[in-house]
Amino acid sequence: MSDSTADTALPPFLRQFFWDTDFDQLRLPAQEFYGVERLLEHGDDAAIRWLRQTFSAENIARVVRESCAISRKTAGFWSLILGIPRDEIRCFSTPSLLQHGSFSAR
Repeated sequence: MSDSTADTALPPFLRQFFWDTDFDQLRLPAQEFYGVERLLEHGDDAAIRWLRQTFSAENIARVVRESCAISRKTAGFWSLILGIPRDEIRCFSTPSLLQHGSFSAR
């Protein structure tokens, strides 16, 4: 994300992915990590296109490496897309913060 986007609201079409958040209060770059995390986990094609146009691959990779709130499935997918070794991804070594159903392997 460039420095010229200080205190920028997210586009309205992303509102659906932040159902439990006061969307109108989300600002970039202040909540960048949270926004990227949420869109990686729940975003549709349009949201992912926006994400990749808005943030550098390095910023997205940082979130994949450090997040405990994305699923292992999401982390595994993005590790392939971004070329991140699995041993550098936090969610593979620590439990996810996501709620999993009884069918999920822990």
